[in-house]
Amino acid sequence: MTSTTEAAPIEKWGVESEKNIGVDDAQAYKDKVWVDNIPWEYDQFRELLVNYSKIAPDQVEAEIFKIRDKAWAVAKYPCIGYFTYLRLLEFNGENPGMVKAIERLKAPGSQETFLELGGFMCQTIRQLAYEGVDSARLYATDLHPEFLELGYEMFHDRDTLKSTLVAGDLLVPDEEYANSAIANTFNGKITIAHASNFFHLFGWDAQLVICERIVGFFRRGLSGETPAVLFGSHLGSVQPGPMKAGGFSVYAHDEKTFQSLWDEVGKKTGTSWKVSMEALSVMSPKVDPFSDNARRMRYVVTGEL
Repeated sequence: MTSTTEAAPIEKWGVESEKNIGVDDAQAYKDKVWVDNIPWEYDQFRELLVNYSKIAPDQVEAEIFKIRDKAWAVAKYPCIGYFTYLRLLEFNGENPGMVKAIERLKAPGSQETFLELGGFMCQTIRQLAYEGVDSARLYATDLHPEFLELGYEMFHDRDTLKSTLVAGDLLVPDEEYANSAIANTFNGKITIAHASNFFHLFGWDAQLVICERIVGFFRRGLSGETPAVLFGSHLGSVQPGPMKAGGFSVYAHDEKTFQSLWDEVGKKTGTSWKVSMEALSVMSPKVDPFSDNARRMRYVVTGEL
């Protein structure tokens, strides 16, 4: 398998790109993506902090604001300024991908494993652990070790969480990647993967490399009633294609183009993948990088290896 990282340079999102977020007018950018009050109901996250993290109820909001400030100092993403990560929307019972994932993870004698890609502070991992999933079978990765550390600080579980959390870059060249902690930790071990607010950070070529490497994470022999599954949500478009977001080249998908991407992944890896995707909402102009065509898309990719 020849990776695009070796065939040609890839324009990739990463730490250097993050330094340019809002740099032209930092205050104007912050005014667009920063709120001083938690703007939606977040009872589920509050419950997680009180019952899982054992934070006193009257200290929950102070803890959230303290950690949000530290996360913003690492990278100035709109989801941090807006507190989007507090919503835990995958767990409202209306996401079929998460419902099925939890069923597989909690089945009697289950040996299923779950990987969170772009995990941020790994709040999804903590919610799964809180809901009774064996945390030893939960894995996560993020570009920033700082976010993983903030997760331990937020959730007060450094000594109790058995999950494996690994920082690293999915787009380093092949030789470096082969020796990376990500490859050595995840390859051949995962049955279910989740990635939200992730793919829309990358162009087509970078997405192709990432997906090839995700295929490498999956345990071989997955098929039938227990296929390999990747699910989540991202920003897509009713007019898909390459776009500029924040001065950076990305690729926004609809179902057809995401299937085409995974068809190419299948050819490169000798595997087979089926994409389903649905549009959830029109994006707010305040945070929309893809114009009026933007939609939040929920997707599920299933494969046989």
